[in-house]
Amino acid sequence: MQIKSKLRKEMKVRRAEISDKSKKDKLISDIFLNSDLYKNCRLLLCYSSYGSEISTTRIISAAFADGKAVAFPLCLDSCGNMEFYFVASFNDLNRGMYGILEPNTDKCCKITDYSDALCLVPGLCFDLKGFRLGYGKGYYDRFLEKFTIKTAGLCYNELIQNSLPIDKYDVSVDYIITQTGIITL
Repeated sequence: MQIKSKLRKEMKVRRAEISDKSKKDKLISDIFLNSDLYKNCRLLLCYSSYGSEISTTRIISAAFADGKAVAFPLCLDSCGNMEFYFVASFNDLNRGMYGILEPNTDKCCKITDYSDALCLVPGLCFDLKGFRLGYGKGYYDRFLEKFTIKTAGLCYNELIQNSLPIDKYDVSVDYIITQTGIITL
């Protein structure tokens, strides 16, 4: 765990120092939105980007405009448990745990059917096997171990690693979308 903690600090610094972020974010969004992966998904499980993460705003806006079912995670506790809720617009989101936008449960319905879903998974960096370095709470690993869902991570090329330290709880993604293309794993 100490290795991962040290690597998290390093990757946060490296990600914050990436140049031309808005240009690269647009390229990543365009590649994803023009992919069959996006076009064929019925339900997009996404997250609201935070801090120096790759912006998900264009992707989410396009999904709303394209009539996709869109869902956001709600962190239930500090033990790493979360659920996804349908969201009709950005107005259905509130600042939640960790200051990240989450669904307003008074307006949004919990998802029970994840068939044909594609889950965008956040991460500081990813490796060539699809494993990621998250933020250390295990929310996505716990969620993804329960369901068979297509998964994709958004990542700058500069942060793709040959390999990352993993443990038995880590869940890999199926695809990594970068500013130069899609890596299928």
